[in-house]
Amino acid sequence: MDDHRGESYLAQNYPQLSVAVTPPGLEAIYAACRRLYPEQPNPLQVTALVKYWLGGPDPLDYISMYSNPGNVQLGVPPHWHYVSFGLSDLHGDGRVHDFTGTEGPSGFGFELTFRLKSEPGETAPPTWPAALMQAMARYVFQTENTLCSGDHVSWHSPLDGSESRLQHMLMTDDPQIQPLTTPFGAVNFVQIIGATAEELKAAQHWNGTGVVELIKTIPLAGGPWLVTDMRRGETIFEIDPQIQDKVDQGIEVDGSNLSGVSSRCSWEEPGEGHDVNEEDNKENRLVEGDRRGSSDVERPHISESESEQIKAALKKRLKHRTTESSQNRSRGTERTLTKYHNNSYSHNEHYYNHNDNNWHHNNRPREK
Repeated sequence: MDDHRGESYLAQNYPQLSVAVTPPGLEAIYAACRRLYPEQPNPLQVTALVKYWLGGPDPLDYISMYSNPGNVQLGVPPHWHYVSFGLSDLHGDGRVHDFTGTEGPSGFGFELTFRLKSEPGETAPPTWPAALMQAMARYVFQTENTLCSGDHVSWHSPLDGSESRLQHMLMTDDPQIQPLTTPFGAVNFVQIIGATAEELKAAQHWNGTGVVELIKTIPLAGGPWLVTDMRRGETIFEIDPQIQDKVDQGIEVDGSNLSGVSSRCSWEEPGEGHDVNEEDNKENRLVEGDRRGSSDVERPHISESESEQIKAALKKRLKHRTTESSQNRSRGTERTLTKYHNNSYSHNEHYYNHNDNNWHHNNRPREK
C-alpha cells in the first residue's frame, strides 16, 4: 500500500487513536471504489513522489488503476479504469483546499476518471493516462475552472503520444461511480473520453452532451460506458454516416452552447520615424486576399485609437489575472505550479501542446 496509509492524521476528531488513519475524504473515495471493485482492495496506483502540498508539481496525490472486465451483454470490452484523488478535498485541514462546509463542493467538487480499452494479454495498465490526468488537474488548479459533463478539451496531440486519431477529449459523468457526499462536501466523477477532431468540432458546433450520447450508441467508438480505444481509426461519422444528420438536426434545433474561447493576439507597430511603404502594404493585402480566396483586398483595419483601446483592455485583464494568480499562490502552503510557455504544458519529460485557440468548453469559475 502507498504511503498515504501511513500519513499522520491524528486530528482532534480522533483523540483516542494512537495510529495514523486514512483521511476521511480519501477514505470516502476508496469506499466507493471498493464497492465497485470488491476483489481489488489494493489496486495499482500512480503516486506523486512529492505531494502538491509539499511543493511538488502534481496536484493529484494518487491515481488508482482498476481492471474492469466490461460487460458482454452491453458490448463493453475489458478495460482499465483510472480514478484520481486530489481535485476534491481529501484531508479537510486546509493543506490544499479551503474547507467550505459539507453542503457545498469538496475542493473543486469532482475527481477525474478514464476508461482505456485493454489489449489482449495485457497484464498491467499503461501509465500515460495518469500523466494526462495530472496535466488536466494542473489546468484546473491554475485557472480554477472546473470540468463537468458536457465539456470538451482541444488537445491537438494523440493522447498517448502515438499516431492515434484520438487527439481531443470530451467529458461526461462516470457511468459506474455515483456522486458522493463526503465529510468535506460533494464529489462528482467526471470521465475523460478520447475524441477525434471531427467529433470535437461537432461538440463545438452543437454541444458535448449530444455528441457523447451519440458515441454511446456505437460500440466501436466507446459504447455505453464510453471506453476509449486508442486504436480506433474511424470517426463516429465514418462508422455510421447517419450520425452526421443527427448532429446537423441538433444544431438546427438547439444551436450551440459554446460559451467562450481562449485566444491569443499580437500586433506590431512601426518605430518612430519609420516610413510605411503603402505599396508594400497593398501588395501584402493582395497576397493575403488571394490566400483567403477573397476579392475584397481593402479589408477594414482597426484605427490607432481602437488599437490603443484593445491594448489597454488586454493589459488590464493581464494585470487582474496576475494579481489573482499571486493571491492563489499565497493561500495556504506555498506550492510549485506548472508554468505555461508558448501555450504548452511542460511537466518533466512530458509535453502537451495546445495550439488551438479553443481550450475549455465552459469556463466556470470554482465555486466558493
